Amino acid sequence: MANFLGVLSIGKGTWGQVAHIIDNSEYENVFLVSNEWAQDKFTCTKKVNWIIIDPRKGFSEILEDISKQWSEKLEDLELNLHSGSGKEHSAILAILKQKKINYKIVTINADGIVKY
Repeated sequence: MANFLGVLSIGKGTWGQVAHIIDNSEYENVFLVSNEWAQDKFTCTKKVNWIIIDPRKGFSEILEDISKQWSEKLEDLELNLHSGSGKEHSAILAILKQKKINYKIVTINADGIVKY
């Protein structure tokens, strides 16, 4: 069974897609990269493993913060980058490349949840 990794950032409008994917898919583990505020506010029906960052930091610092909290369970990965910023997305992609982890992009379109 796949694991889910998503980013939650500014703009609650983007949170709906992340919550919908989590709530309507079967995942072994759910991981979200976000800040402490989102950790307190976001709700979904599954247990979430949080990777907490400070989005005001620069790319290198965010990369280091995510790397320190990266779980070995983050393989067989489905990734959603709908929410968040380029710094957060770039850091995740750099880690995936470093660790040689294959992933699928999971998102929502008019047909529902789709994976690429």
